Amino acid sequence: MSEGFNLGGETTQAGVQAATSNEGMVFDLGGVEENTSFEVIPRGTYNAVIEEMEFTESQSSGAPMLKAVYSITDGEFAERKIFDYYVLTGEGAKYSLPKLKQLVSRVCPEVDLGSFNPAKFAEEGIAINRQCQIKIAVSTQKKGEYKGEKRNNIREIMSAADVQNSFLG
Repeated sequence: MSEGFNLGGETTQAGVQAATSNEGMVFDLGGVEENTSFEVIPRGTYNAVIEEMEFTESQSSGAPMLKAVYSITDGEFAERKIFDYYVLTGEGAKYSLPKLKQLVSRVCPEVDLGSFNPAKFAEEGIAINRQCQIKIAVSTQKKGEYKGEKRNNIREIMSAADVQNSFLG
């Protein structure tokens, strides 16, 4: 026997029906449209907040890295998520370590750059809910499964104080 399940929000617009049974939640995904790509956010500077910070490893190289999730806080793209990855060793580190230093020094200035522990930084949630401003660029994937698709990249991270004192803010 199954009973209806409230998914929250207006589920009828998405065409999703759900129920619970002795096997758990059951969804009818037949009426759901596939969305294989996201709308690219135009190049520009956006107010954001850091929602997540995770110490993990790169899928391609196995190198340790930090994964950050930024959420745009206002304007047309409010609540859109932007992901950034800071590879800590190997070839990728020469690109991501300067940007990681930028994040830590501008958004979490109380953190000692001389003894930075990325696992502890992520685990303790030091950057979570910190406001910042991110400069977003648009690039085209050059290889792999998504070759030719447009992607967003964070080019610069500024502190909330910089946002308030900037001619942009």
